[in-house]
Amino acid sequence: MGSRIGRWGDGEIGGWGERAQKGFLASGIDPADRKGHKNLYIDLLQKKALAEVLDLTGEETVLDFGCGSGRISHWIAPRVKKVIGLEVTPGMIELAEKNRTSGNVEFILYDGVNFPVFPFLFDLLLSIGVLQIMRGEVLKNTVSHLANYLKKGGKGYFIEQVSDNPKMGRPKLADYLQAFQESGLECLQSYPIRKGRSSLLYLIRYGVIPKKWFPSIAHWELKRNRKNSRNISYYQDYLFLLRRK
Repeated sequence: MGSRIGRWGDGEIGGWGERAQKGFLASGIDPADRKGHKNLYIDLLQKKALAEVLDLTGEETVLDFGCGSGRISHWIAPRVKKVIGLEVTPGMIELAEKNRTSGNVEFILYDGVNFPVFPFLFDLLLSIGVLQIMRGEVLKNTVSHLANYLKKGGKGYFIEQVSDNPKMGRPKLADYLQAFQESGLECLQSYPIRKGRSSLLYLIRYGVIPKKWFPSIAHWELKRNRKNSRNISYYQDYLFLLRRK
């Protein structure tokens, strides 16, 4: 048995079970995106943001925490030695296996309470849209346990929603930074990569903007938002680059 940290919400887990029925991208991004344009764009933007900061040799062992449908696990797999995706929802594991594209990925189901014990430490840790549903001590305890999975000097790459509005139910930037610091993770970089609400995203969602423009728009948005860290009344996707002390 692994370490017991406390479940982060049966309602959240049950909801993800339903989301797993929505498909590869929609399950982990926006299940209400019927046309799929918004999900395609956000997936591209997040991967582009990660690609800008990832420093890989090809020999890394990677833990994808809350891997969902495996969209990030499968994306990074050709670039590294081994990927393990850790997930609490059986339907998500099934979806990840169904969309398997690489042989060096293993998906592990756990109960959201007891973290599994591995016979090795990881070089790299990923978390995309998982910590954002946690609060207070659960957030701190989860980050602490994830930090213990990393080798000394190992890197963590997180993309999580940040908000200063308590009605949004998302941690503040200071909450994440405190959890990282208390867990022995040095935050090398933290900056916004996307606004949660924008007219641009609505145009993308409803197919007004052609898909061929998505890469150029994502490049522009990443550059613009990186300098836009002010009070967050709705939410923003933040990228965190961390190192195990």
